[in-house]
Amino acid sequence: MIKKLFILTLCVTLTSCATGSNFNNTDKNSSHNLNQPTASDPESQYNLGMRYMLGRGLQQDYTQAKYWFLKSASQDNPYAENELGYLYISGKGVPQDYSAAFNWYQKASAQGLASAEYSLGLMYANGLGTPQDKAKAHSLFQKAANSGFAPAVRQLAHG
Repeated sequence: MIKKLFILTLCVTLTSCATGSNFNNTDKNSSHNLNQPTASDPESQYNLGMRYMLGRGLQQDYTQAKYWFLKSASQDNPYAENELGYLYISGKGVPQDYSAAFNWYQKASAQGLASAEYSLGLMYANGLGTPQDKAKAHSLFQKAANSGFAPAVRQLAHG
């Protein structure tokens, strides 16, 4: 149980940090106002979700973060899908739900997002939201490591 709690905490921390590094606080790549993203702009929707999640320039609000991540994820934004996985695995703004987290990480992983591959690997390794499958976990860690995701490289070295 202690090991699962440690892995879960590591997964939540690394997922948030890894995806947060893609977060563009000033949204320089978009002409849209971050406070009013359009229905057709998944990047600005994701950025607004990150602002709500992190409390950057806005009051921290996980419910609003989820709302904007869902809008962005509905347009196949893997970063938004990854953050939805984070919200569900950590229970922030939603009831903690490993199956929902697994599904969101799986969507982001299918698009090649290394941090999602790593988080999905941790879920397989520990049987969280899915039956335990060490071989599948190792395969996902390898994919993430091949993309240069440092936590996956360390996981393979230690494990």
